[in-house]
Amino acid sequence: MKKALFILAISAACAFAACGDHGDGPKEEILARINDYELPLKVYETQLRQDLELKNDFKLTEGAKRDFLERMIRKELLIQEAVRLRLDREEDFVRAIERYWESTLIRSLMERKGREIMDRTVVTEEEIRARYEKIRRENPAAPGFDLVRDRIRKTLLEERRSAGLKAWIDGLKKAAHIEINYELLTARNR
Repeated sequence: MKKALFILAISAACAFAACGDHGDGPKEEILARINDYELPLKVYETQLRQDLELKNDFKLTEGAKRDFLERMIRKELLIQEAVRLRLDREEDFVRAIERYWESTLIRSLMERKGREIMDRTVVTEEEIRARYEKIRRENPAAPGFDLVRDRIRKTLLEERRSAGLKAWIDGLKKAAHIEINYELLTARNR
């Protein structure tokens, strides 16, 4: 059931993206047509901008813009061919997309929860000093307080974020109804 819903969601997203806007609003400027797919100028510009953010030393010339468009066209042609061959319906592909979707969803959840924890986490100057004193006891040659203060503060914040995430996950597990068939697990390992 989960897999069927997942395939349906992916198919709907692909169909929605391929159909484009047929409303009465202003028509999008179409930069290129690749078979039945129309590539809006906005989509091209957004992807180009995202690519530029990743490559700081990239020089945006007319030739570079055309090369980027050619790569987008080649990518779309390959996607269309894969769909034509129904590779998007194969079990391995669906499982790979499912794993990617799950890991992205979990990463987004952890980032959001981590931000929530950080927003309400405070590290006092006394705590920073106490950690520094502990470091100095273990290593008398440690750099001066002013040189390591910010690093100690960040370390304490990260420790609290990690502890908060662990406590939150433990709470989820405690609140959940989980049944494990250990006999089956043991039988499979023989």
